[in-house]
Amino acid sequence: MVANSHSDDILGGRYRLENVLAEGGMAVVWRAHDIQLKREVAIKMLKDSVISDRMVAERFRREGIALAKLHHPHIMPVYDCIEEGDQVALVMRLIQGQSLRELLDSQRATNGNKAHTMSVYTTVHIGKAIASALAVVHDAGIVHRDIKPGNIMMVRTGEIWLTDFGIAKGVKSNENDATDLTRADLMMGTAKYLSPEQVQGRDLDGRADIYSLGLVLYECLAGHVPFKGENDQQVAIARLQRDPTPLGGVRHDVPSTVIEVIHKMLRRKPENRYQTADEVVEALDRALSHVHDAATPPAGLDTHDGPRTGARAPLDPLMQKRVAEARARAQADASGADDDAPDRRNDTPRSTPSVRRDATPKHINRSKKALPKKQQTQTRKNMAPVAAVIVAAVIMGVLLWNGLQNTKSSTLAPGSSNTPVIGAVSLTSIRSYDPNGDDGVENEAQVPLLLDNNPATSWTTVCYGDRFFGSKGGLGLVLEMSGTGIGTITANFGNGPWNAEVYSVDSPTVPARLEDWGLRVANGYSENAGIGTFKVQTPGHYMLLLLREIGRSGSCSNANPYKGVINDV
Repeated sequence: MVANSHSDDILGGRYRLENVLAEGGMAVVWRAHDIQLKREVAIKMLKDSVISDRMVAERFRREGIALAKLHHPHIMPVYDCIEEGDQVALVMRLIQGQSLRELLDSQRATNGNKAHTMSVYTTVHIGKAIASALAVVHDAGIVHRDIKPGNIMMVRTGEIWLTDFGIAKGVKSNENDATDLTRADLMMGTAKYLSPEQVQGRDLDGRADIYSLGLVLYECLAGHVPFKGENDQQVAIARLQRDPTPLGGVRHDVPSTVIEVIHKMLRRKPENRYQTADEVVEALDRALSHVHDAATPPAGLDTHDGPRTGARAPLDPLMQKRVAEARARAQADASGADDDAPDRRNDTPRSTPSVRRDATPKHINRSKKALPKKQQTQTRKNMAPVAAVIVAAVIMGVLLWNGLQNTKSSTLAPGSSNTPVIGAVSLTSIRSYDPNGDDGVENEAQVPLLLDNNPATSWTTVCYGDRFFGSKGGLGLVLEMSGTGIGTITANFGNGPWNAEVYSVDSPTVPARLEDWGLRVANGYSENAGIGTFKVQTPGHYMLLLLREIGRSGSCSNANPYKGVINDV
C-alpha cells in the first residue's frame, strides 16, 4: 500500500481513502470513510520513504498499541490498527481542529511575526485537559515523552486532545531489550520541550511529561519557551544549567498563583516537581480560582488576551469528575496547610470564591518581576515591579435603597397581600473586609474617612506586589444597611483600569469567608476612569464592594507598587 497515491482505495476492506489532511516527516494523515459504520475517520499511515525502516515501523505499531489501551476524553481514540504488507495504519477519530502549534504559529503570522500569547484561562484550560489525560497515561505505566504544542489538538468547541504516542514508553521497559527503539542514546523528543532527565539520558517517569507540559504552558503565556540557543543541543543543555526565565518578568499580568504552579512544574529535579499529573490538575484548578471569573466564549476556546466580563463557563465539562476530586483534595490541603510567609500580602487564602473572571489586560509591558516566594532565584530588591496599572480612586455614591419589610403573619386578612412593604433604607456603617488576611481587616482606622464628605481624605489598602492582591484574590468594604434593600451603587473610579464586584446577603452577621457571600450580584471593569454603576437586585442587609484589581501608587515601593484607594462613601 502506497500512502501518498491511493485516493479512493479501500484499506482493510472497509476504509475508503478520500484526501490527505496532514503530512509530517514520517507519516501522512488521510480523511477516510468507514464503509461499515458510515462515518468519517482519520487514518495515519507511514510515508513510502520510511516504511522499510524497522525502527520507525515498530514505533508506529507501538503508538497504536499504546493508544488502544488508553481511554480518556482528552486522549485521541484509536478505532483500529491495520497491517497490509509493509504498511501499518492507525484508524482514529476525525477531529476538525488544529494543533496548538498551528494556532500559535498562525497567530504569530497574523500579528506580523510577533509572538502570540494566550489568555490565562485558555492556558489553564489546556493545562488541565492535558494533565488529566497524562494522569491516565501514567497510571497505565506509560510515559509520553513528547509533550509539545504540535501534539495537542484543539477544537473550537473547547475540546483538547493529546496525540502522537509514537515514542511513548513503558516505565518498566527493559533498557537492554533489543526491540527497545527509544534507548538513552537516541534522546527522543523535541529539543525545546525535553525534561532535564531526558537530556541526560536518565530513566524517566511521568514527572518528565509534567516538565514538558510546564514548558508548553509557559510558551502559551510568554509567547516563547524559556530556553533558547543557536541549535537544538544548546537549547536542550540550557535547562541543565539554569532555571527558566521568570515568567512574571516576561508577562506580568499573570496571577502569581498560576506562575507558581508552572514554575514548580519546571523545577530541574523531578523530586521537586509535582509528583503526579493529578496534582497538576489540582494545582491549576486551585490557581485559577484566584483569577476573576475566567470567561470562555460560547463558541469555545478563545485566545484573546484582553479583559472580559461575565460568568465563567466550566473549564471542561469532560473533566468534571477529576476536577471535583481535585477540588476536594485542594480544600482539604488548604484547611490544614501552614503559611510559611509572614507577610500579609502573601497570606494563604482560607476560601475560594465560586465565580471569578479572567481580567488579563490587552497590553503587556516587558519589565521584570520576581518569581513567587518559593521560586525565587534572585533577591526581591533586584527584581523590578510588575506591569503598570493606574490606581483606582473610587468614590461611592447614590446609596438609595428600597427597603423590603416582610410580613410576619402567614395568615392574610381579607383583601391583604403578601407583597413586601417598600420603604427607604440608609447606610448605617462601613467596615473594611480582608477575609484572607491575618486579622480580617485592612487599614480599619482609615474607614471613618469614608464618611466625612471630604474627597481629600481616603481609605486605602496596604501596598501589594501584585495588582490582583497576590494569593488573597481581593478585599474591600462591607456596607451595612438599616434594613434589607435593593438598589444601585455608583462608584466613581478616578483612574483606570479598575475591577470591582458587589455581593449581597440578607443575614444577621457579616460572612467570615468570601465563599459564604454566594455568587456576585454585580460587577464592573473598565480600562478607563469613570463611573461604575452596580445594580443590585438581590435583597441584602450587608453589601460587599470587593476590589479585584488595583493600580499603582506613588506612595508605594517598587517592590510592592500597588494600592487601592477609595475617597468617600
